[in-house]
Amino acid sequence: MSKLRLFSVLSLLLISALQPLRAAPANPDLASRRTPAQVADCLQQGLRKLHIPPDFIERVDASDGSHSLRMRNPQSDASGTAVEILPNGDGSKLNVELNGLPLSPAWKRLLRQCGATPL
Repeated sequence: MSKLRLFSVLSLLLISALQPLRAAPANPDLASRRTPAQVADCLQQGLRKLHIPPDFIERVDASDGSHSLRMRNPQSDASGTAVEILPNGDGSKLNVELNGLPLSPAWKRLLRQCGATPL
């Protein structure tokens, strides 16, 4: 390895070591004027339009009116983004669980399309 290349690599390592550590992405809390069932249906349809196989989408409809959608790899059982949709007056409160991942542009767009806005 040439001295110039070694210097470049060491410089990049030093710069990255001096960068402040980024906090893990926060799990956003959102609200919607739609009912939990409407939001869950919208999200599930949107995920299908993104060509996510149905067995990768885990949906739970609870008797208390809440719903949840979770991305789950059926082979590895690894969980990805999850959305818990709770009744909130005439609308819904959405708790998004990122599991350490950033919220992708596709998820952001889908949440907006389903009426979710930041609290």
